[in-house]
Amino acid sequence: MIRAFILIAVICELGIVPASAGPTVSQVGQVLVSFQDPRIRLQIDSTFRPLPPLLFTLMSTVVDRRIYVKADSHKDVTGLIVIQFESVKPGSTFKFVYRPRPPAKFGDDTYRFGAYIYDDAKEASAAPTMESARTREFLVRQGYRLPRLFRTARLARVTDEKGQSEVIIFYNENADADYAGGVLPNTDADGDLVLDAKDAAALFNRLKSAIHSSVGS
Repeated sequence: MIRAFILIAVICELGIVPASAGPTVSQVGQVLVSFQDPRIRLQIDSTFRPLPPLLFTLMSTVVDRRIYVKADSHKDVTGLIVIQFESVKPGSTFKFVYRPRPPAKFGDDTYRFGAYIYDDAKEASAAPTMESARTREFLVRQGYRLPRLFRTARLARVTDEKGQSEVIIFYNENADADYAGGVLPNTDADGDLVLDAKDAAALFNRLKSAIHSSVGS
């Protein structure tokens, strides 16, 4: 048992986190590689600082979040990249089932794409055990101050035929300065302000400038 704990500690220190289902991930500086489901290699722009992995479980899944943060000299967050690997817990009947619609090509794969502005602080407060709340708490522990609103480009895809894993890529920009009092106009049923086609395309281009994708080796 002691040897097992030592092995886990060494693996986590190296940034390689194994799971019974889902990816095995290596994170070295700006390079992030997943060796299976998905098999992908990402190069993150050097203006974003890599942080330690954020690992947690939800009701039916295991989540591995890799976070890269851009901040000013006061540690106020101006941008955030989150790569989320999520896999179904062994024995669960849950499956990831969705189509890449609307589709967006990124690297060698097609993802479901969305671009919107949302109230991350409100979402975290409403669901304290979910991703937004856990990520905000994690970043605060690292000494960062986060905005209320994020302008977000989101890519997501199911990464295996049985629906046991998915990858989600978030590119976030601080949007607080654009909306006085943190009030978003004309939001949808989820409380998001969906970007029009021109703004969505511009945000997607900024994502592709900050994150470069190729098939992992």
